[in-house]
Amino acid sequence: MIKNRKQFSAWVIGLLALSLAGCSEAEVPSATTPGDDPLVNDSTRREIILGFQNKLNIKTAGTTRADAPIATTEENEITSLDIYVFSSDKEEGPYTYQERFCYRSDGSTIPNATKIILTVEGDNVALATLRPKKGLFTKFYCIANQPKLLKAGAEYTNFVALEQSSPGADYNIVTKAGIPTETDFLTFTTPLLDPTEDTDILLTPLPMVGSYSPALDLRDISMGSRTRINMTLSRIVSRFDIINDEKLSHLTITGVSMGHGRKGVTFFPVVPVEDADPDKTLITYPDRDFDGANANKGTQTGAFYSYPSPIADKGYLIIKGKYALNQTDIPQEVSYMVEFEQSVAGTGGYIEVKPNHRYTVRITDADPFKLDVNITVSDWTDGGDFEYQPENELAIGTLTGVGATTIAGNNTATVSPDETEYFSIPFTSNSEAECSIVYTSAAGGSAEWLKTEITPVTRAGSASYTCKVSKAD
Repeated sequence: MIKNRKQFSAWVIGLLALSLAGCSEAEVPSATTPGDDPLVNDSTRREIILGFQNKLNIKTAGTTRADAPIATTEENEITSLDIYVFSSDKEEGPYTYQERFCYRSDGSTIPNATKIILTVEGDNVALATLRPKKGLFTKFYCIANQPKLLKAGAEYTNFVALEQSSPGADYNIVTKAGIPTETDFLTFTTPLLDPTEDTDILLTPLPMVGSYSPALDLRDISMGSRTRINMTLSRIVSRFDIINDEKLSHLTITGVSMGHGRKGVTFFPVVPVEDADPDKTLITYPDRDFDGANANKGTQTGAFYSYPSPIADKGYLIIKGKYALNQTDIPQEVSYMVEFEQSVAGTGGYIEVKPNHRYTVRITDADPFKLDVNITVSDWTDGGDFEYQPENELAIGTLTGVGATTIAGNNTATVSPDETEYFSIPFTSNSEAECSIVYTSAAGGSAEWLKTEITPVTRAGSASYTCKVSKAD
């Protein structure tokens, strides 16, 4: 018997994730890059302009917050940019490493990589000019603010360029594959957080990624025009804003961390890292001091950053501080677990912590043993503003049963193990939705005998969904 939402969670609302890389391509007249570029007159190379459609802050040696050319928030700051180029003589691949282009805010160079600079176009676009070799189909993978890549937990530095036989000729082929392969590269991860190191926390500048796909056709060696590719860099971390007024809550927050968190992620796509030992996959993040201009006075933005956390991890924030009901009381040390949950009219479930999303934790009440909070979620927009979507405007309809399934009050369904019987949960939401099942009476094993299927029907102003709950095969 399914008694109510507290015992059976058949839906969890998730918000639309920001596109990892929206790209377009255009041909423009040839131009040169400001500065000293030794490749500018090399006819075997093609000039490519990457236009990043973010309000990025290009931090260079000598700039300050006052004279930064575009957005000046630390979260949009670019101190390093690595563009990894992979090529193939066939559009379908396989693709292997060809070369690397690097930007560093201090103007430094990187061994076995070509130095590039970043310039500004208008108020919103940063431009990177690079000149990859012609002759092949080519892909571009961009990683900002994360120059170190790991393979199987160790830093990877063994980049070897591919070789091609006759660039520009119809019979041109890759005679020696580059290292690594694209397939291998896509498994590389960020440096992994060490929960035993107090200083191993995520801070600005924040790592971002973007890529260009499908491959760009650079086989025609005679073509000399410049090609422009537009893309958006997306942050690979999640952000937590905390709203607390210590005068109202009587709580002074001193530190924030995360339980059941992930150590790192892959870049393309952004997927949390799993340890070979399942018991070591989830960690408790080191504490980050809760400080800033609005700490305990209102909304403290960017109070904490984490890598994404899937629903199954059942992650939670750990908020530490001091509580005193009255000014005459001696403040006592307190620590609270804030689970990643969202509820509507008493029903709900765990929510997924996604990359490039912002989670606003509003503290509504506190005592020495319990902390009451509301959590809202939104995309992390380029301009630094975010939109509240309170409770996702979720509306649950009436359950309907098939066959001998009976529906009673309080959304209670009684269904037999017969696979021909099931029930459906209709609902509407102003954001993308998912259905999942949370078993609270028994963990794993034979208790998990149900499955869900969700069918969306888009309508004006909202989306209508039906979640079908039936017996697993």
